[in-house]
Amino acid sequence: MVDSPFLQRLATRLLAKAERSTGGGPVRLKLDLREAPELYGQTDAEAVERWILLLQELCATGWVSLKLTPPKEFAGFVDRNPQLELHDFAALAAWVGFTPLAQRRQRQWLDFLAARWSEPGVNIPPEPQALLDYLARNPMSALHPLSMEEAAQSLEALRALCASGLELPLREASAQVFQGRSKILDNREELLRLLGAATGQFAEAPIQLLVDLPARIDEALFVENLVTFERMADLRQPSWQYSLLIYAAGFKGSAQRLRTRRGCRLYVRAAQSLDGAQAQVEFLEAWLFEAKELPVRFFGDLDYSGMQILARLREVFPNTQAWQPGYALLATALERGEGHAPDLAAKEQQFDPGATGCDVADQRLLPLMRRHARFLDQEAFSPSTMDLQPCNWISSNTAGT
Repeated sequence: MVDSPFLQRLATRLLAKAERSTGGGPVRLKLDLREAPELYGQTDAEAVERWILLLQELCATGWVSLKLTPPKEFAGFVDRNPQLELHDFAALAAWVGFTPLAQRRQRQWLDFLAARWSEPGVNIPPEPQALLDYLARNPMSALHPLSMEEAAQSLEALRALCASGLELPLREASAQVFQGRSKILDNREELLRLLGAATGQFAEAPIQLLVDLPARIDEALFVENLVTFERMADLRQPSWQYSLLIYAAGFKGSAQRLRTRRGCRLYVRAAQSLDGAQAQVEFLEAWLFEAKELPVRFFGDLDYSGMQILARLREVFPNTQAWQPGYALLATALERGEGHAPDLAAKEQQFDPGATGCDVADQRLLPLMRRHARFLDQEAFSPSTMDLQPCNWISSNTAGT
């Protein structure tokens, strides 16, 4: 495309307007006298036509389009209120050499910090260049609305907090130094290390495990969804009569801190009788925190996300297996044609985990979902009406896994 100052100016103005835009509608630039004076006051029709041809050439890229009101008799080009509508910000910005505001702000921010930390007497982090490199790779966009001075003071307050050795919940620390905003330090372990934080100084909130205690504990059964957990706790059946039911809230149940006393809190579901509950809780704590052996099962949605939870739970409890009584019922329903296509339940973004390490999941459940291209939510499992006959869908070579 021709290198035209006229087009480059309009493209830059359109991109700048896009950055200021807060609405959800299309971004358009009016080609009025202020923005495109070349189109106005022309007595040479051929000159106007040349500008129009340039605009059409830009529109041919697909990055923008030209919007005009319906033609009227004797109306010229400018009489039709011409506007440029933006379609591809990145491509247009690359062509014109436009640096987005966020990138400009990021560069200014890093330059400001580098200059600040070169001054004597400033609260300099232990590894200033490493910290600058980290911030270049992982921009803290939440600080961009602040002035440079305010943003730097927030980082320095965090540095001082790290140096103090004070142990705090991660989100409490974030709220203290970032204007009451509690989530800025989520997934920022490297930042904390570069600012001098000790390992474990700022802990994530403990995982809350809701458990239902059986008369005796033969296995631990993690249940993905609360509705199913409550139903199974209320309607104990032979298949889970002696299962320690644990409500695992999605991926939270697969966090490594689950097996530390600091990172986990147990909440016992009130039952008809709590006789012997203390002994059961002590057994549960010995399993969680002292590596006492206990078979572990997982029961969740029959979809790829559920299989990912199973795979990640196995990272914490390597002997975890899919719970056969529940998955047998869901799998049978899927074989009968029940279930839903992924796009009917906003699950089209789920990805196939490939393998979980569990034989039942890898040999039966995942191939079943791939073959039918359908999923089934765990709530389709009904404890009150489930078939308690032995599952015949599991091959004999995996029945013991």
